[in-house]
Amino acid sequence: MSIACGGEGEREMSRTALMHCDGGSRGNPGPSGIGFVIEIDTGAGLEVLADGGAFIGQATNNQAEYHALLWGLRNAAALGIRSLDIHADSELMVKQLSGVYKVRNAGIKPLYEQARGLLTGFERWQIEHVRRADNSRADALANQAMDYAGSVGTYRMDYDYTGEPALDAGTSKPIAHIGQGEPVIQIEPDEPAVQVEPSKPASRPVLGGPEAHAGSENHGFPVASEYPGSRYTLSVRDHFDAAHALVGYPGECQRLHGHTWDVEVSVCGRELDEVGIVYDFKTLKADLAAILDDYDHTYLNDREPFDRINATAENLARVIYHRLKPALPKGIDLVEVAVWESPIAKISYREAP
Repeated sequence: MSIACGGEGEREMSRTALMHCDGGSRGNPGPSGIGFVIEIDTGAGLEVLADGGAFIGQATNNQAEYHALLWGLRNAAALGIRSLDIHADSELMVKQLSGVYKVRNAGIKPLYEQARGLLTGFERWQIEHVRRADNSRADALANQAMDYAGSVGTYRMDYDYTGEPALDAGTSKPIAHIGQGEPVIQIEPDEPAVQVEPSKPASRPVLGGPEAHAGSENHGFPVASEYPGSRYTLSVRDHFDAAHALVGYPGECQRLHGHTWDVEVSVCGRELDEVGIVYDFKTLKADLAAILDDYDHTYLNDREPFDRINATAENLARVIYHRLKPALPKGIDLVEVAVWESPIAKISYREAP
């Protein structure tokens, strides 16, 4: 549908349009896709003005949700929409943009700032959290894009936030867009693609080895990998604020109450990289922060999976453990997750190697 700059098209754009957006990651982080649908009530029913799904390479679920919003906002602006209602099933993103939650994750902050900047271009906007079932069309487009490793739909603006094309998660090569509304396949570029360093390498080179026991690189000191059972252990700590109620607890804690929860995670590895570190503190902190952002300033009993299991510190430690474990690269093992409800009350969860 073409939108005129004046006349009837201009009056159409003065109406409030509805945008659904959704993003997802297969692995969190992992190969990710985004989708959006923009429609308007013509009086005779809803008419789709633009929709799209795009494969965006490696990302977390929360990053993909923001990328879906950004792509949809750019398309809404290109259509000349002035008033926009946004429906998304990411409670975190909705509450961050509504000012209910603060934005603490370093990987989300620049996306949040971009979204706030784009939203100022509309005369009126509002964002609402909806159930996933009510966001099925945007979700389907995101999954279709992940299946194709490309873009689908009738979008007005290509997926492009930085001026650079999205990178394929497996090859680090740009993903080409065929055009609006056409099936998209991945096309090899004419020139060799610039290779980028993956954020989490599958393996890390060893600094020396048994044969280099007395080598200059190790200054005569043996490396950890020479000794069975030896390892380096790295720990980081973060916190979040949330409320919970212990269902069935015989005491005051069965009533709604809150904590500043401190969470410490420990990982271990045997091999150092070329810099001499086992795993980057910053990467581990970002991994943990991305998980805690989902719980910050929430009522835990309403958050999955605590809507099905009791929101105890024990269960919280176990859930964080199993969410963090898949994010770690090969050669780095998760040792323990510890949760404090107070400075003197701590619970730890670990699994036997």
